[in-house]
Amino acid sequence: MKLLSRAIILSLLISPVSLAAQQTLIEPTDPELYQPSPEIIRLAKTYDRMLGYYAKRNFSSTRSVRVLLSNYPQHVEPILYAAFEREPHLYRHIIRAAIHAEPGFTRDIMTMALNMDMADPAEIVKIAVEAEPSYADDIVSTAGKSHPEQLENIVRVAVQIEPQMADSIMRSASNQQPGKLESIVTATLEAVPAFGNYLATSLMDLIGLADTTNAADTAPSAEQIQQRERAMQVLRGARRAGVGNDQLQIIADNYGIQLSELNSVDPATN
Repeated sequence: MKLLSRAIILSLLISPVSLAAQQTLIEPTDPELYQPSPEIIRLAKTYDRMLGYYAKRNFSSTRSVRVLLSNYPQHVEPILYAAFEREPHLYRHIIRAAIHAEPGFTRDIMTMALNMDMADPAEIVKIAVEAEPSYADDIVSTAGKSHPEQLENIVRVAVQIEPQMADSIMRSASNQQPGKLESIVTATLEAVPAFGNYLATSLMDLIGLADTTNAADTAPSAEQIQQRERAMQVLRGARRAGVGNDQLQIIADNYGIQLSELNSVDPATN
């Protein structure tokens, strides 16, 4: 058995893709379209044998995953592919163990869980944020890219778990999907209603510094029009979340918007 283990380890160390794989990010994709490369399949089979070897030595699945990722962090994809395929019912423990072993690879670990459709995206986000709160914005961004139709719920779950990252989560999600800004603001503020005295400042930072360079008789630039629409989306989203008119007015005044204008725009349906 020791000879088998050494042979497996040696085959991994001399693998020609080891260094190359270390430089490659795993891209989120539709679970129905995810197809690991032949090289990943080959490595996954090797890691599956190693997981089996550890199991015979009474290693738990989480301990086995931690050991493998600690030694071969460049092989996140084949290690997790093997672990998820071997014991899919333990996906929660596998995700946590992987993130605890290599927090710097949280994005790739998340992506593998999403690509292999191990659970609902919001649940995967919950597990990942609980395991590594400091990566909450990256976690939301990764899940949102993979499942844009669930972005609002993904944001809500992440903010509920890590409210101190609400600003960063909201900004990351809105940068990725600016067309869903209103829904993102609503989800964030509903999840953290007690945003504090810096609510107006946070939302204005999200909109951007007001551009007042144009003279009164000059047509607004395309950038100003775009920023005004962004401000309208933020205001509508904040109002949907229950923010009072006094706070909304502070924001609106900075962008030359009357609160009555919000009523003339159909609510977002995204």
